Amino acid sequence: MKKVILVFIVLSISTLVYSQSLQPNDSIKIFVDYLTNGNNLSPKEYIFQSFEKNDIIILSERHHKELKQYELIADLIKDDRFKGNIYTEVGVFNSKKQINEFLKKEGLSKEEKETELLNIYKVLDFFTIWENYNYYYLLSSIYDINQKRKENDKIFLFPLDVEFSWGSIKCPEQYKMFHDMMETSVISRNEIMGKHFIRAYQNSKKNNSNKTKALVILNTYHGYTKTPAFLPLPTMPNILTTAEFIYKTYPNVTKGILLNGYVFSPIKLVADGKWDAAFKLNGNKNLGFDLKNTPFGTTIFDMYNFGGNDYATVNFENIFDGFIFYTPFENFELAVGIPNIFNDKEFVEEFYRRTAILKNITIEEAKKSKETKAYIENVNSLKIGKIQKLDVLTKELNKWLIK
Repeated sequence: MKKVILVFIVLSISTLVYSQSLQPNDSIKIFVDYLTNGNNLSPKEYIFQSFEKNDIIILSERHHKELKQYELIADLIKDDRFKGNIYTEVGVFNSKKQINEFLKKEGLSKEEKETELLNIYKVLDFFTIWENYNYYYLLSSIYDINQKRKENDKIFLFPLDVEFSWGSIKCPEQYKMFHDMMETSVISRNEIMGKHFIRAYQNSKKNNSNKTKALVILNTYHGYTKTPAFLPLPTMPNILTTAEFIYKTYPNVTKGILLNGYVFSPIKLVADGKWDAAFKLNGNKNLGFDLKNTPFGTTIFDMYNFGGNDYATVNFENIFDGFIFYTPFENFELAVGIPNIFNDKEFVEEFYRRTAILKNITIEEAKKSKETKAYIENVNSLKIGKIQKLDVLTKELNKWLIK
């Protein structure tokens, strides 16, 4: 009995010391009060609740390299309640057949599974290689989940990016033409990805009437469900993002959810660090909730300016419908490298060819490049690290805490 009482006292003192050592600045008290008094769900349950009223959930993800967010996604889709398919910004649209042929296979050995995944990665993107591991992790997870699902219940994945084939690119001029088109036609790219979603989504429902649910994973502004008015021409019917294209096509069944992260350039926290400070005071509990009529929703949107002062200032609830906090930024993991992808000597030769085209040099010059050799060695194994400038972001958070 004495031991039980002692443990209780120690825990109580620890909680008291923590609450006394970290207190909210008045500027964030409203956020802390909402988190501690609200009836918020776990991220997973929040998404499933959102699916009850919506067929399409658009998740605006963090940095492409961040891995922890994909652990959340994998946990979500392995649940038997998930009956839909996945649609991603990453991956060229014409790789969908190869991806889904793999995902419906059964009984592959570990070596056969790895070979299939590496072959997908070699033609996945219009970069020389897509070096980020989390997509590999996602495909591997879906395959494993499908091993326990019946044929009509298997999960498929549809990449939405513009069609591209390295096999059709023979010289630097061809690639430059493609690249310039991508750089100068951002709106067109978003519309293309939106149309690819509609095509894949409609076909999925046609082929399997049970596949009405869609989890769409988009990055940065591609995943912003609504965009501010363009002030010089406020009535102009702009569609700036893939998510907005989808939302305007399916307005009554689409919900946009922002996943907690940070602003890339310049690197800073969302809402000047107030949100992260509030979640820290709440014990960094993983939560999901609708933004409308909350202090988070009425916060001025500060993640992307859509081109400067020409766009209206709006609140977060004007861009997104919901928000998920999953893991504080200091625990984010940037995962780079695809294990064993360069063990294939033929692909090494192909990579040198792609590099030569990209940099407008000869293949011989690419092979002599110490930088290229170091890159091959580095990407051939998985490396996990923390995000940059953690000290800067931590300082930004701490200014809202009273110690």
